[in-house]
Amino acid sequence: MSEKTDKSKTKKLKHVKIYDQLYEQIKDGTYQPESQLPPETTLAASMNVSRMTLRKALMLLIEDGLVKNVPGVGNFIRATRSSLPSSMAIASKANHTLHPVHAYCTESLDDVEVDSRIEIPSKSILDSLGQYTAAVVITDRWYRHAQQTIAYSLSFIPIEVIGKLKIDLKDQAQLLEFLEHTSYNEDHHFYRSCTYSTSGNFTAKNYTLSSQDSFLLVLENIYDKEHQLLMTNKHYIPWDLFRIELYI
Repeated sequence: MSEKTDKSKTKKLKHVKIYDQLYEQIKDGTYQPESQLPPETTLAASMNVSRMTLRKALMLLIEDGLVKNVPGVGNFIRATRSSLPSSMAIASKANHTLHPVHAYCTESLDDVEVDSRIEIPSKSILDSLGQYTAAVVITDRWYRHAQQTIAYSLSFIPIEVIGKLKIDLKDQAQLLEFLEHTSYNEDHHFYRSCTYSTSGNFTAKNYTLSSQDSFLLVLENIYDKEHQLLMTNKHYIPWDLFRIELYI
């Protein structure tokens, strides 16, 4: 069994707080497109965090396409990009694909652990949802093969979806059924993009997914048959366990 780290599931991690702060500063124009961020040592000191914490936050901003790192030079703000659905590498109906971790991970999955919490959404979460919601249900899922945790999914569900579908958040089995199966039925629509990430291990928090910090990240929005957003997901799969097949 993978050794579980002693970290709180509910307390927002320090690097996520720094990510939220920088995200808002980029969005409100404090840092303009194409401009260079202050040196990491300077920026970390101004935000009263360690350089490692700052780097984790920057990795998440790089994932979002908001920051570009130029080795030996520094970090730059990217020009504004379009939202997730308009820049998809993959767009398909559910009957042509599966849950990304099940479909793209080369190892069989024996077990999944789920944890959920309700939070007031940050600006970055609202932007990823593309709509306003008073609260969001955040769910973590850790996938195992041969008693080793090898993949991770992070989901954001508008609280209105939970009410509309009458999902009992105290019933983990019901929530997991929705996350893993019901949301992937043939009437729903999916927008996905794949990118490289180095943040899988620390994003997964409670477990180390791989001895290497190289992951394929699948960004995903799921919509119902009325094209209403059900949730937005991030799926992390170690690069050496990732395979995708496209049928054109």
